[in-house]
Amino acid sequence: MKYLDTLFLSIKNLWRRKLRTSLTIVGVMIGTCAIVVMISLGLAMNKNFLEQISQMGNIMQIQVYNWNEGGMTPDGNKIEPLTDAKIAELARMKGVEGATPIMDLGLKMVVGKYVGWVNILGIDPNVFEMLDIPVSTGRGLTIEDTNHAVIGDHVKYNLYNPRSSRWDPAPDDLNLMEEKVTVSWDMNYGEKPYPGQPTPKKKVKPVTIEVVGMVSESGSQYDYSVVMPLDTVKKYKKEQDKFNQDGSGGGGVIVGSGSSRGSGENEGYYQAIVKVKDIDSVMEVMDQIKAMGYEAYSPIQILEQMKEQSAGLRQILGGIGITAFIIAAIGIANTMYMSIYERTREIGIIKVIGARLGDIRRIFLMEAGWIGVFGGVLGVGLSLLASMALNRFNINLGGQVMWMPQGEGMPSSYIPAWLMLAGAGFSFLASLLAGVLPARRAMKLSVMKALRQE
Repeated sequence: MKYLDTLFLSIKNLWRRKLRTSLTIVGVMIGTCAIVVMISLGLAMNKNFLEQISQMGNIMQIQVYNWNEGGMTPDGNKIEPLTDAKIAELARMKGVEGATPIMDLGLKMVVGKYVGWVNILGIDPNVFEMLDIPVSTGRGLTIEDTNHAVIGDHVKYNLYNPRSSRWDPAPDDLNLMEEKVTVSWDMNYGEKPYPGQPTPKKKVKPVTIEVVGMVSESGSQYDYSVVMPLDTVKKYKKEQDKFNQDGSGGGGVIVGSGSSRGSGENEGYYQAIVKVKDIDSVMEVMDQIKAMGYEAYSPIQILEQMKEQSAGLRQILGGIGITAFIIAAIGIANTMYMSIYERTREIGIIKVIGARLGDIRRIFLMEAGWIGVFGGVLGVGLSLLASMALNRFNINLGGQVMWMPQGEGMPSSYIPAWLMLAGAGFSFLASLLAGVLPARRAMKLSVMKALRQE
């Protein structure tokens, strides 16, 4: 028999028994829908986990801290300072996109009549874009910048009017990009000393900085920080240390005097940021950094813990879907066996007129395959409707099971394109497997017994 003959014959046989075929297709449709929806719930949980963790910081960035300098690494070596050379070594690690030291410095800032302590973050301008700092207005730092800064949107909340008789904070609409901004390491800068407070032996000339960009609110440390080129912050740190050593600090406490052990490049830093190229390499890079004796942190650690906690739930959901499809596959096999019983004489006649065993097998496998195709496509369509309903009513599965709040706009069910294709493909293959035994049964039928069948 020709291939097209077996194809049309299989369709004709299914059409002759429309009710039974329809019920079997419905079973496959429900099974496919169950699998796709159950998997989509697990995917949505992971997607929601990732979205919420991303709000805590860039999951592909690793915060590196050197809190144990002078101690020993896990393999017994001495922990080295986190110097520029060491950070360059981190940047050369496999899977790492780049690295930068972080220098933290507290300075006094004056904007018009408003004064306040601000946190200065010194970074390498070459990797500014790599850090994914969300600049909403203006631009980021470049290698040509010196006394330039990108300021977090919440920095203005640290500013106040010291000449007012009451608390007078800076207004929300204060535009730091249009105002003159100056900084100084003199704690008395911008306001009068309190009675009895020592005054500096010499005055410090404030530094005017140019604000080239504003950071939008992101929930990160950049919201409340002034980001400047690392070399510039090192110079500020030297001047601040010299100012304090000369006894010109005014007798006050220097807030946030710096997160490096000094301004020299060989004295080491307390903190650095390592950017990893892809999410799958983050944990591996973190392990390498920890093996060097440094502390390493990334929000992805929380994500991995959440995935471990939800793994059991995802397995249960997948098991429910597979169970539903197994029942549907049994229905397909039952339908095919019944078809053989009813068409025993027809099978015998087909064999007599010249059909080969392969033709008989192909007919029944095609019938099972058509059931899988129609059931799979309809099942995927039904799963999309079910997913839309779950998202429409905002069923918070992650919050109910994992005790996590579901963020606004986060899905309860997520069906990517690959899952739709996988659902339909799995339905087709499973239906073919369900038709293998009935097809073999039809092939083994005796022609003489089949022709005597009434």
